[in-house]
Amino acid sequence: MTSPKAPIVEVSPSEPAEAVLQQALGVLSAGGVIAFPTDTLYGLGCAYGQAQAIERIQRMRGLDLATRPLTFLLPDMGELPRFTRMSEAAYRLVNRIFPGPYCAELLAHPTVPSPFVQGDRRTIGVRIPQSALCEELTWRLGRPILTATAKSHDGDVLSTAAEIRQEYGTDLDLILDGGTLNGPPSTVVSLVDDWVTVLREGLGPVNRLVGAVNGIRVASRTRRPPESSVRAASALIDS
Repeated sequence: MTSPKAPIVEVSPSEPAEAVLQQALGVLSAGGVIAFPTDTLYGLGCAYGQAQAIERIQRMRGLDLATRPLTFLLPDMGELPRFTRMSEAAYRLVNRIFPGPYCAELLAHPTVPSPFVQGDRRTIGVRIPQSALCEELTWRLGRPILTATAKSHDGDVLSTAAEIRQEYGTDLDLILDGGTLNGPPSTVVSLVDDWVTVLREGLGPVNRLVGAVNGIRVASRTRRPPESSVRAASALIDS
């Protein structure tokens, strides 16, 4: 017997209806998995601490969490100290880019467990989207939403709710339809050492990082500093 496909519910990312928020929160709190719009692309998400839901996303996307961990979606800057450790300079920089279309790789707080940190890799990816929907969901949930970009089994970005339902309808519990999202992904930056390392250029302007913080330089994936870095032991971020 084929499992029923997840329902699609329309949502305004900038002004989400209360009924939609309650429906999504009910699914997340019960250990379910949703697809939802962010300020860049659609994400597949579940509540932090829900091990079976994390495994479902891992299976859907074919991710090895040891090398491609899920991204932490937070409501605002005030939640960063609960899950990360950063220098004052790094904090000033993330305060400049969040909320917005960026993902920051940061050193994880010692209390963050595996599989988010493993072995020598002690970093996590963090997003604080410019999205009322994401902010409301994470605030009311009371914990991060762990997320990966909604992509097909072939690695293509799924830009509509219909495409997501076609690909993962029986694996999801709810799909929030925020319209077509087919633009660039988030800009990914690593802030785990004295460099700002741009790992992926996306929707967030890179020039917003240049000269933003004294003592932090901007590098690219192909031009790394000569010193050893925590980055060498970290993972690719799926955001």
